[in-house]
Amino acid sequence: MKNFIGGQKEETTDSINVNYGRDFTCEMLADIALASAGDLTEDGKHTLIEKRGIEVGNIFQLGTHYSDRMQGAVFTDKDNTEKRYYMGCYGIGIGRTMAAVVEIHNDENGIRWPKTIAPYQIHLMHIGEQPEVIQKTQELYEQLKVRGFEVLYDDREASAGIKLNDADLMGIPLRLLVSKKTLEKQGVEWKLRAEKDSRLVTFDQLMKEVADYHS
Repeated sequence: MKNFIGGQKEETTDSINVNYGRDFTCEMLADIALASAGDLTEDGKHTLIEKRGIEVGNIFQLGTHYSDRMQGAVFTDKDNTEKRYYMGCYGIGIGRTMAAVVEIHNDENGIRWPKTIAPYQIHLMHIGEQPEVIQKTQELYEQLKVRGFEVLYDDREASAGIKLNDADLMGIPLRLLVSKKTLEKQGVEWKLRAEKDSRLVTFDQLMKEVADYHS
């Protein structure tokens, strides 16, 4: 290029009519472009491949940038001389980690949280507003809490479709459902988010099965 515009400010505008060699020189002169999929590598032997990713964590090499600015940030080396600490740091993003998990663990209905990191262990709900159904669900909620389980209790006066769809969307690993039909059989509907089919678990066996599932 000849007579191009420079990046440095001179009073109210950038410098103009700048020429390399006459007005400035640099330590490295190179052609630089954004890499794209299909481009050749520097040695010309391979092709660049583009893939999607999430920055879950990062590492920064700080060198002595901060220790140079700190009073007394030195140590005595084996040769008995004082040297500045060479520093670095790292971090893991909680929100980014959750996003990465959801990118992998999901289906057409929503999230499928792994047991180890799910925000709740159990999604408890009742279908129908019969007093006996609500009362039994509340009893189970208290029993599960006393045993140390983390329970999301959906006690909304909403339709079965809304509650079930929301449960799939949120993706808690285990869903327990109480209804008039399950009460007649003295149990709850047991449904794992990762599986399609549900089954009936009796009240007598429920606490043991929940404990075994989360052990």
